[in-house]
Amino acid sequence: MTPRASGRRQSCTTADGKARLHDAEAFLDTAETAADSDVKATNAIHAGIAAADAICCFALRERAGDANHAAAIDLLRTVDAQLAATLGRLLGRKQQAAYESRDISTKDAATCMRQASTLVDAARSRALKA
Repeated sequence: MTPRASGRRQSCTTADGKARLHDAEAFLDTAETAADSDVKATNAIHAGIAAADAICCFALRERAGDANHAAAIDLLRTVDAQLAATLGRLLGRKQQAAYESRDISTKDAATCMRQASTLVDAARSRALKA
């Protein structure tokens, strides 16, 4: 039996999952066109969060409802441990990209893009089956 993920949860439908997937794609599109590495990384991180919500909506009919994203990682882990690890690595860059005066490196922003793309692709795949 899979252990219950921690944190507050919010029920959602397949339509909610598709809406979060749309958000994820929009964030990823914005990240792809951004010239600034912080803007690129921050939008990629938001894309990953929205994609994780979509995946959980499709698989579990619920998503994390906490401002602390650790709950989203825990919940996604009940669906796919590898995707949860990807989300965790992506979220590990959020503080620097979104809140610190020190810019994230171009290399780290590119890593954020790859991680976000992995999550968005997984959400797209699950949307086709939903």
